[in-house]
Order: sequence, then C-alpha cells, then structure tokens
Amino acid sequence: MSSPTLEQRMQRVRALVCDVDGVLTDGALHYTDVGEIKTFSVADGFGIKLAQQAGWQIAFLTARGGPAVVRRAQELGVYLETGQRKKGQALAALAERFDVPLDTVAYMGDDWLDLPAMSRAGLAIAVANAAEAVKAQAHWCLARRGGDGAVREAVEAMLSAQEQLGPLLARYAAEEGQ
Repeated sequence: MSSPTLEQRMQRVRALVCDVDGVLTDGALHYTDVGEIKTFSVADGFGIKLAQQAGWQIAFLTARGGPAVVRRAQELGVYLETGQRKKGQALAALAERFDVPLDTVAYMGDDWLDLPAMSRAGLAIAVANAAEAVKAQAHWCLARRGGDGAVREAVEAMLSAQEQLGPLLARYAAEEGQ
C-alpha cells in the first residue's frame, strides 16, 4: 500500500498540535528584569479559531511553557501541555485524550525535539525556518516562518483541502453583515 499524498493527509486532519517556541513564536527569547517576553502572531490566533470552528481539537505542546504561553492558550481556548520533552509519547497521549486516531493529527514543529512527535503524526509540518532535519522528516514544509503566520498558512490550506474554508469564510462574512 502506498503512502497517502499530502492532500489526503490534509483531508484527514481533525486535531492540530503545535510546538510553541519557533512555531507560534519566532523562537527568540527576550528577558527583562520581571520575566520573559514572547510575541505571538494574531494571524496564527485567527487560524486556530478557524480550526476550532471546523470542529478540530487544538493543543500546544512545549518543553518550556511560562506565563505568556499559558495566557495565549487560555485566550484561544487551546489545551496546553508544558514541560514535555518526550513529544512523541505526549502526542500519542493527546490523540487519546482527544479521542482521534494519530493519523488524523497534524503536528507543527521546528527543531529536533519535535522529531518524535512528527514521526507519529498523520501530517508532520515544518515551519520555513525549521532545522534541516525537521524539514527532511516533514510531509510538508511551509512558506512562512514560525511566529509569522505559519499556523494560519497551514490551517487555511488544510481547511481548503477539506472544502471547509469557503463555508467558514461565507459564514464569517454573513456574521459581519458583509
């Protein structure tokens, strides 16, 4: 049996799990006297909301965490797993928690720590500035960099493959009275 095509993998997605540093952020760490600053893309947040409207489960899976990550997950209504260095095992546990098969889970990563999760996900996605080993293992390498709308790029493409993007756009326009 041949491997599924990228389009087939995209059509099956029912859950999206994202690394945080380097995927939802640009990977830079900014320290101040009172703590750490992380910058998140509004475009990515909107993409996550679109995925939720399509009925997908969403999770952030990170080794680091911190108050900014907790706040962003809460704002978006996203499940958060912090302190996870064994991401392959954590991804399998998330699939079980969400009651979805692993082959319906998309995982977005950027660095070596993400490789075990990418190897288990039905769709492994690398941001444009990912490490070469991550790009080599990915089913799909995005045009956008982490922290610069990469999640939105992926979500819109997957929703389009599932023929859900047009209806979501029409519903949004109708709700806004356009």
